[in-house]
Amino acid sequence: MPDRTPPPLLKTLATPMIGADDKERLPPWEQLTELYRIDPHIIAAAALLAAAILPYLEGNRGKVMAVAVVLAVQLLIRLIADTMFRRRVPDAAFKPWLFGFILVSLLSGIAWGLSLAILYLGSGPQAQVVVLAVGCGIVQSCAARAYMAPASTALVILIMIGIVNVAALSEGDWLMIPICLAYVAFQASYMTRLVELEQARQAAEQKTGKLVIELAESNEKLRQANEQLVRHASTDGLTGLANRRSFDNRLQAEVEEAHSLGSLSLLLLDVDHFKRFNDTYGHLAGDECLRRVASMLRDECAVHSHYPARYGGEEFAVILPKADHKEAEAFATGLLSKVSMLDLSGIAEPSDPLTISIGLACLEDGDDGAHALISRADQGLYAAKQAGRNCARTVERMQDVT
Repeated sequence: MPDRTPPPLLKTLATPMIGADDKERLPPWEQLTELYRIDPHIIAAAALLAAAILPYLEGNRGKVMAVAVVLAVQLLIRLIADTMFRRRVPDAAFKPWLFGFILVSLLSGIAWGLSLAILYLGSGPQAQVVVLAVGCGIVQSCAARAYMAPASTALVILIMIGIVNVAALSEGDWLMIPICLAYVAFQASYMTRLVELEQARQAAEQKTGKLVIELAESNEKLRQANEQLVRHASTDGLTGLANRRSFDNRLQAEVEEAHSLGSLSLLLLDVDHFKRFNDTYGHLAGDECLRRVASMLRDECAVHSHYPARYGGEEFAVILPKADHKEAEAFATGLLSKVSMLDLSGIAEPSDPLTISIGLACLEDGDDGAHALISRADQGLYAAKQAGRNCARTVERMQDVT
């Protein structure tokens, strides 16, 4: 169960600024920008000057002038602080500006308290009531912003009430003490609740942020898993080349494109005497042999943007997009040479080189699709086997291209 116990009053009000010490959050510059604004102080000064009307009408013009001077100095200090804050360097440290705000806040509290005390002293009852009402309004306005800076807000309120109490006691108004104590207790409870709500909001926001990050990470893992499933579904497990299913799909797409855009050739390759190789060196060596042939095919096809695949067993296929018969013959001849030089160290004797047979076919006008191309390439492969292997043949020409 979550701990719902309200934070201790003193601990809450001692917090310089909500969120400022949270290591997992960015410094709350937005809150500090709001706290540095001069607008609320202009409104407070206007309210105090309005409260000075009755003392002024009572003939206390000197105290009104004194209040005007105090408020002018206070507003000038706030204006300078606000201007400096807005012109700070982009990478400014947070804490110096936080403590700067606390300092000007205390000066504001002193200025407001002095203004209220000056207007209270020697004024008539009606004027004193108006002054206290304005003071309560300023205190309430400060308390409403306590969720951002509890410590400075509490000090400002205590300073204002303390100065006004001293003025009241100097005139023998002892009743102000219990009234102010009750008012301070009310404001402290109000401020504590505001701080508690802000802390709960920030905790919820932080939890939401973590959940969003976790969701993004889960989505990324799911995307990677889906990509891996797609790769597994389209890749031959032994050689890492495209499997038969991927080959069929790719060839059909290339045939459809070639009918309108250009040439297309296909090679079917078969490792010669592979059963004898397996019987001589074992199936593990046979698997490694196929992997090395596949690696060679992958490298050669990457240079020419061709598409290699494992067709089945010891057979491979290569799709040559936009390649005509001459280009296909040249590529097939190169593969024959590469296979004969293939390094089989560790799996076969050097005296027993590997060879392949290749069937070659090019897409012709009138072909009804991929089936016709595969059929002619397969016939070419059979012809290469019949011709003694280690060669490439095409049924259209029936000649050795080695």
